[in-house]
Amino acid sequence: MNAPLLTTPRVEPFFFDAEPGTRFSLYHAPNPQVAPRGAILYVHPFAGELNRTRRMAAIQSRAFAALGYAVLQIDLFGCGDSCGEFNAGRWQIWREDLALSAAWLAQRDSGPLTLWGMRLGGLLALDAAARIAPCRVLLWQPYLSGRACINQFLRLSEQLRDPAPGAPRSTAALRAQLAVHGAIEVGGFEVAVPLVKAIDACDAAHLVPPRCAVHWFAHGGPAPMKVAAGAARLAEHWGPAGATLHFHPLDGSPDWSGDGELDLPELRAATCSLFSGDPA
Repeated sequence: MNAPLLTTPRVEPFFFDAEPGTRFSLYHAPNPQVAPRGAILYVHPFAGELNRTRRMAAIQSRAFAALGYAVLQIDLFGCGDSCGEFNAGRWQIWREDLALSAAWLAQRDSGPLTLWGMRLGGLLALDAAARIAPCRVLLWQPYLSGRACINQFLRLSEQLRDPAPGAPRSTAALRAQLAVHGAIEVGGFEVAVPLVKAIDACDAAHLVPPRCAVHWFAHGGPAPMKVAAGAARLAEHWGPAGATLHFHPLDGSPDWSGDGELDLPELRAATCSLFSGDPA
């Protein structure tokens, strides 16, 4: 009797060597029963958002693989199951991780490369795009300002809810504490000054625009017109450099700062709808 055909693309967990140490990765092989479409490199969110969105990213990666894309998910240095402590994470190391991952994918799978970044991973993907030169960038609810990301991270600090006299009452106070001590812990994640400074300095409007199509999916939340206006300003800024920004608004306001697992089926469905065709 013939063995049944596999209907689910295979997933290969592995570690690859990098500097420093090793990086944990998941490779989703493309569905062999459809025409290959290229490769996708996933760039995960920051700190606790990585853990909250692991399942959502894995589901989407499997969906991409079923459509014929090869997908690589990497835990950046100091994150997830990769080597290093979180407080040793550095923006430049993460950029190197992505360049190494893109080169690995290029050797394994021919075809156009998409950088897919979620939240701060979207800003990191945009920053890395100048070196990696993808054919497109996919952004899921991205931070376009690194400083905004760090401020949101600091708002999760238990210190801001401490009623004791002298406890910090603002993100500015927490930043002052960070400057004095060189590091600060929020929600079990300790970040050091060098990483905070590098993230603060990163802003999409000041990066070299990617010379490719950028697909930005975002929930409008309580101010959808504000989000759309921000996308329009960025598109106008990038246009002369050859970047084409496609903004895909979604209804709703997900709680990114909450606890527990986060999944956004409507975001996954809208992305699959775009990538099942021939996205620019």
